[in-house]
Amino acid sequence: MEVTFGKMQVQMSRRMQRYPRLAKLARRIFGYTLVGNYARALSFKRLLQQLPLQSFRNILDLGCGYGEYSFMLAEALPRANVTALDINAEAVADIRRLAGRHGLGNLETHHGPMESLAGRDGSYDFIFSVDVFEHIREEEMPFAQAYQKLSPGGYLLVKIPNREQLTILPEDWFEDHHHWLEEEHIGQVYGLEGLKERMEKEGFRVVYAAYGDGWWSRLGWEIGYLSRKAGPVVQLLFLPLAKLLVWIGHWAGAGERGNTIQVIGQKSTGQ
Repeated sequence: MEVTFGKMQVQMSRRMQRYPRLAKLARRIFGYTLVGNYARALSFKRLLQQLPLQSFRNILDLGCGYGEYSFMLAEALPRANVTALDINAEAVADIRRLAGRHGLGNLETHHGPMESLAGRDGSYDFIFSVDVFEHIREEEMPFAQAYQKLSPGGYLLVKIPNREQLTILPEDWFEDHHHWLEEEHIGQVYGLEGLKERMEKEGFRVVYAAYGDGWWSRLGWEIGYLSRKAGPVVQLLFLPLAKLLVWIGHWAGAGERGNTIQVIGQKSTGQ
């Protein structure tokens, strides 16, 4: 099964929409242009290999953002219904518009928290959340709600940043990013074992757990971040190197330590 990420970037990115011809040219030459999202996509595609994707009929993208994973799965799995859920009304409206434009009748949207999915208890085969839970307070993370919405035997995939982060270049080069993290990542509280324990506490059987984004990936992200701050020309010049480092990192694996943690839990088949 072919799973293609980022095909909607030019149409979804506010920055690229200002210069559509230039954006299309840059996309054609350099491919996907955001290093962090590129790294997430590689991780997500690898995680999908742990799952019986072809058997899924109802999928929920929990905290879809601009919907890149929803578009990817809706296109790759035409027999599955994919729901893109987010609390950002503007992003949800954009996803709905693009899904209609591209004839993705199996992609629907939902604006609101998970609790507002009325009448959907026990209906999803697969729920995934990529780099979302770290923006939610620990006591408000919707593990229990996901368990309730899953069908018996269904899967929950959660990927979030590790509580302990690897760094390579001097940390004061990323001071503004650290300030942003302090404000935004109020739920970056787990290591791998802690996330597994939380999943098990909510009733899931952990079927997969691993670190992601080790040293190579971190260096690629740092180069991508700093080059982006220097302006679009510098960003594009360094983009191939940054993406290559991220790719090497995912090919080599993170081993026993990494900047992201990813856990897949399965709901009991008896419930």
